[in-house]
Amino acid sequence: MFAITPNILSNFLNSIVKYILLLCVILFSVSAILIILLENDYYQGISFKIMFIHVPTAWLSLLIFLSMGVSSVIGLIFKSPTSLTISRALSPIGLIMSIVVLVTGSIWGNLTWGTYWVWDARLTSMLILSFIYLGHILLLYSFDHFQKADFAASILAIIGLVNLPIVKFSVDWWTTLHQSSSVFKIGGPSITNDYLITLLVSFFALFLLSIYWFSNIFYIIIENRKIERLKILNR
Repeated sequence: MFAITPNILSNFLNSIVKYILLLCVILFSVSAILIILLENDYYQGISFKIMFIHVPTAWLSLLIFLSMGVSSVIGLIFKSPTSLTISRALSPIGLIMSIVVLVTGSIWGNLTWGTYWVWDARLTSMLILSFIYLGHILLLYSFDHFQKADFAASILAIIGLVNLPIVKFSVDWWTTLHQSSSVFKIGGPSITNDYLITLLVSFFALFLLSIYWFSNIFYIIIENRKIERLKILNR
């Protein structure tokens, strides 16, 4: 990662982005068909289908922040501009995913529990993750030079890694309304194959959408930095 320059990575992403978008559209179409074909849940009715948006975006919000944290560590240790730029480009995508998690979770919670929000460990830790994402973005635009901004935001990303296991294991460590994991658990998934397949297709569709967004954001960052360097040279 740190041996590849930002320009090389940007050019590579631009060369494959149209194929990513095509595959993304295909997977979203398949996902929509699978969700429609699934029978309504006996207890929750049609509302349970929110799960196929809520759960994949929850996975992605954690995966994206983990990637940001690892990229920040590599960027600071090896002075890698590529790694720091990756972290910068991932941040708004992670924020979007975490917001979708909170919104869909609130809707699903109201239909299931009769309330949009409770201050249990899973919901609270996810809300904290969203604020960390927001803080990361604010830091990126709080300095005159992008190198200072990248350094400050990277420190926050590394510190924020502490919250990831809290989000993941909160339902196991504390008593919450939120159900425990049904997929990533010892003994294998506890959901039926049709649910699991639909979840995975939805996840990969959103994963490819995230890569598509990432490639475009990464390109914009690189171009903005070129403009910034030109302004400095012309002073």
